[in-house]
Amino acid sequence: MKEHYHILSLVVQKDSDIPMVRGKVKLLTRSIGCSRERVACFATAASELARMLLTCCHGGKAKLVFQRSGEVNTETSLELIFSAGGDCRTVGPEQKVLSAQRDELLATPPFPALQRVFDTVELHGGVGTTPLAIQCRSTLVGLPWSEELLFRIKAIRKELFADTEESYMENLRAKHDEVVQLLKEKTEQNRLLDLSNNELLQLSNDLEVMAQERTIIEMSLKIADQVRNPAAVIGGLAKQLLKKGQLPDKVSVKLVQIVEQAEHIDQIVYRFHAMADERRDLFAQQDLIGLVREGLQACPTIGNRAITADFKAGEQPVLIHANRRVLKIALVHILRHAASVTPSGGRLLIRVDSDQENATVTVIDQGAGFSETILDQLHQPVDYTARNGHPGLSLVRQILTEHQGELEVENSTEPGQGGRLVLRFPLFWREQGKSLR
Repeated sequence: MKEHYHILSLVVQKDSDIPMVRGKVKLLTRSIGCSRERVACFATAASELARMLLTCCHGGKAKLVFQRSGEVNTETSLELIFSAGGDCRTVGPEQKVLSAQRDELLATPPFPALQRVFDTVELHGGVGTTPLAIQCRSTLVGLPWSEELLFRIKAIRKELFADTEESYMENLRAKHDEVVQLLKEKTEQNRLLDLSNNELLQLSNDLEVMAQERTIIEMSLKIADQVRNPAAVIGGLAKQLLKKGQLPDKVSVKLVQIVEQAEHIDQIVYRFHAMADERRDLFAQQDLIGLVREGLQACPTIGNRAITADFKAGEQPVLIHANRRVLKIALVHILRHAASVTPSGGRLLIRVDSDQENATVTVIDQGAGFSETILDQLHQPVDYTARNGHPGLSLVRQILTEHQGELEVENSTEPGQGGRLVLRFPLFWREQGKSLR
């Protein structure tokens, strides 16, 4: 059980706020009986954290809190919470990017010094568009949690607020500016979210429409071929009977009609095949490396989750026979899936390789991997009414089939890796017994 008692919140918006934060922490810790050394350490740490908020995160706020831990243990802890007002993109005038890796960030100043002053230093957020929050906690030895302490805290709060009357309106304006800025950021985030949702909706619709269209054409061709054979047999037999002659006129007229309808059925089948040929005309030589690069740029999930895309490919183009628009949609969907299951601030491994026969795109995420049920579903025919599992990946598999390729889905055995998706394409297309480059 933890009990919190909020003391004071301070806005950090300008350079003059740093000594104010230092002075308030110094006054608070001195009022509760901390030693001179501890007072100096706490005050210095607070000023360094306030300076970091101002220089790295464009300002924020500092919260001073007392905390009691446990029902039996009545020790009191001092907690300083410094929250950024926005994204933490740079550090100081050198414009260095803040690392999303917690261990790397804790190894940079002022965190090593903070860890010597406080019992615990915890980081929250600070990845992508999530603001950074630094929570520092230290047990105040010799200061038990009691009713007397609560009465003292009330008096201390009056003392802390005693010299803030002159800056009250200024702080109020700063808070107003902070609220306005938060509203602007929220509006921008909502706009980006709407764009992402629209892109995802369009992506899903395109995938489903293309897969349905392809399935309908395949079914039509199969049905047409099944009809063509008996129609050809019927037409051929009717022609043979007409050649023999010696048939009544009425029978001859009916046989002629049968031959004509058989030829009409053959023309319908021909038109179905022409539709498939028109779709094949959309395929051309495409550079697979360039398509993957375009897919990375068109995948908003990677940037929104601050994920690092580790992309490696050769210097020479990898040419495949593909429908550029359709295959790019499939690649974006694969990248979006991998980014969505990877933790924020994580890493995607993307490779483009080729040998004498095939070109492959390998995408490895840092998620939890695929369950046996999902792996089994991805090897089943597409169910357009399904709402569970990964129907999107099944549709991608259909697109790859259209490119005479295949999608391999498995779980990586390497530490720190989750699912592995391999898109395999033939370098040479085979159509009706011919090899197409």
